[in-house]
Amino acid sequence: MLKSLLVAFIITIQCLKLNACGISIENFVPKTPIQEIYKKDILESASYSQAGSFFPDWGYQCLGYNQQSEDAHWPTFIKTAVNYIREVYPVSRFHTDEHVKGLISFVFAIMSHGMADVKWHSLAGLSDYFIVAMANSDFHGDTKESHLAADAGAEFTLRHSSHLSYLNETWHVPVKDMIEIYKRLYSSGEQKVPLASHIQYCMAAAFAASKIDVEFGKLMFGYYGSKSPFLTEELYDYYKGGIQDMSASVTDCYPELINAFEHGATRTEPDTLCASYFYTSLGNTSCFKHPKQHHTESQELIYKFYNPITGVFTITANTGEKETPDENLSLPPIVQSGHHEERLRFQLPTDQPNKAKKCYPLQQGNGITLTIPLSSARVGHQTISGDFNGNGKLDMAISAPYHNHATTQEQTGTVFILNNTVMMSLWEEDKHDNDIRDVSTTVLQGGVNHGRFGWSMVTIDMNKDGIDDLAIATPFSNHQGMIEIYFGKANFGLGKNPGIRIQSQDLMASILAAIDVNQDGYKDLVIGCPLCSVKNQLQVGSVSIFYSKEQVSGVLTQADVVIENPNSESAAYDHFGESVLVVKDTILIGAPGYSMNPKQRVGRVYAFDMATKKLKWVISGTSEFQQFGRVLATDNNAIVAISSPSEETVIGLQKFWQGGSVRIYDWQRLDSKHDDIVTHLHMEQGMMSVIKGRTNAGHLGESLSVFGHDQQQAGIWIGEPMSEQENGRVYRWQFGSEDIECIKNDQVLARFGSQINSFGADAICITSQRYGQNAR
Repeated sequence: MLKSLLVAFIITIQCLKLNACGISIENFVPKTPIQEIYKKDILESASYSQAGSFFPDWGYQCLGYNQQSEDAHWPTFIKTAVNYIREVYPVSRFHTDEHVKGLISFVFAIMSHGMADVKWHSLAGLSDYFIVAMANSDFHGDTKESHLAADAGAEFTLRHSSHLSYLNETWHVPVKDMIEIYKRLYSSGEQKVPLASHIQYCMAAAFAASKIDVEFGKLMFGYYGSKSPFLTEELYDYYKGGIQDMSASVTDCYPELINAFEHGATRTEPDTLCASYFYTSLGNTSCFKHPKQHHTESQELIYKFYNPITGVFTITANTGEKETPDENLSLPPIVQSGHHEERLRFQLPTDQPNKAKKCYPLQQGNGITLTIPLSSARVGHQTISGDFNGNGKLDMAISAPYHNHATTQEQTGTVFILNNTVMMSLWEEDKHDNDIRDVSTTVLQGGVNHGRFGWSMVTIDMNKDGIDDLAIATPFSNHQGMIEIYFGKANFGLGKNPGIRIQSQDLMASILAAIDVNQDGYKDLVIGCPLCSVKNQLQVGSVSIFYSKEQVSGVLTQADVVIENPNSESAAYDHFGESVLVVKDTILIGAPGYSMNPKQRVGRVYAFDMATKKLKWVISGTSEFQQFGRVLATDNNAIVAISSPSEETVIGLQKFWQGGSVRIYDWQRLDSKHDDIVTHLHMEQGMMSVIKGRTNAGHLGESLSVFGHDQQQAGIWIGEPMSEQENGRVYRWQFGSEDIECIKNDQVLARFGSQINSFGADAICITSQRYGQNAR
């Protein structure tokens, strides 16, 4: 399993400072004074909570305590621990005695680990959660291989994407209390109660191993990350068992566990805690922990002390400074012509080959910065512009899908609207950081806890009144998707309540686009659903179209047109609808998960006639994990850009895994007249150039934006958010130019370039989704 690092991340997140605080406990908003006290105690007991986040794994592959470890994962152990604490320690000491506060925090961490494990491993009847989805995406359905790669690989992926400075240098393990809990759990004598010395040995070995992982784990990132794009791309955001989803489940469990500490825990059959899937029963599948070598603890690594009076075992790291080499240099991309004549379009100084001569720091640019000083809000996940008040000037909508609702404090998601007047004043002030909550003119809030309101947005005149409306997706609304359309109004802007609500199971993970499909002069709402199942095949994908109409309001459930995935066989995990684009009279739809046995996720782009919805031609990727068609962009005239952000690039004798590529096509050559028979085009047909990333796991092409309608001035913005050790870069290339310009972000792990959107003709909006573990 994820052992200390991933599970520690579930209970502890990196904050703006170096102090430890929990992603789950940090997101937990107390609704009563007693909940506030428990939250404060847990935040102040990091040495206990981080030790507790590992504890359920303490005996796996260590001194024969596999079953004792397994039992520590489940509600019966947790409830036994709660009732033990209530029996032995007076309630009056719960929030005054440091040992009792730490012990309670330790139990909260055990719960966090157990709940996270169920989702991570798809246990208790859960379907298509992280390891299973990873197996079906990248391991030909082999769950065992996926499990091996995920358990170790997620640890190293996390190490690469976080400095892990929140991890405490000391663990406190309440050994004596744990033994007493095991005695009560095994009162019938069916299992052996562990010895105190054995718990100490195994926890010390695990602590030492975790410190080695912290020091050297990022060196293993390439080995595991190259095996699975799913792991590097979806670890945080996958909606079933990604870090955000696991954290949300743990956060939701805090009130129930607090209530148990206050009033006692009641055993049930099956013994359930917080969620129907988190239960103890004889038939429950084990977590299938794979052997992971415990490192023998060394006095050079750790110090140990056991207090026989309190029964607390203290383990502390030797914090001597160690440096590990940077194994992943970020190099500028190569532009290659359609005739394979390679030349470096990015001039480098001769004495510093890994630093771009024209890669300018972000702060040297002329722009404004919008952020929220809160963890995990994900400000800027989507940014779009529109004239929502009909004054002829563009306003901006910026989403934060993990932001809490102002009233309910649930993590519903928020969309912030800044009108043109505010935007212009911010430009004039030239203030470096602006709290988006203070400058927004309108705030729209989601209504579904963990629904991720604002995951996708698009500007559209849905009611044909001549004023832009805003469509907002809540893709994970109660196991189905929902789209809400807020009507714009002259001299007023967007209303607080949606005028239209579209609800359907075919809207999960919605990708929104506005395209005039029926050619009536008004754009229609096109909804891609890459995670939708079709005919019992998971994540096949589909595209739905809702026509704009003058008289439209209320709840809609039936699309006017549905475009199904043309890949009728073996279409699971195709992700048809991941990208949608219109070029003249053609609709392009990407299916980056399309596989061509034995190659997985080569990717494919389908071209449909807009009038007839008939398939005209397709282009398929050629290499495994390429994900051709993940992102599409166009000037809607002569140019189409198609990215493959996880493609392995080959430049000379060098290979860059998940370096990413962007191919630029001449639309006239690409869309030449075809017969009625669907044409399978070669990937190089009509291709003018290809831009190849030269950074391992840089993901060049994760975002694209084509600018300029004059071919002499046209060009493209390209995001490479995981370059510079995930600080991120953005490139600007004017077609035909000898140079590619570059902007880099010096903010650590910000993933600058996660999204790129134009704001009118002369401005660009670039997102750093993980800026300071916020987003900006």
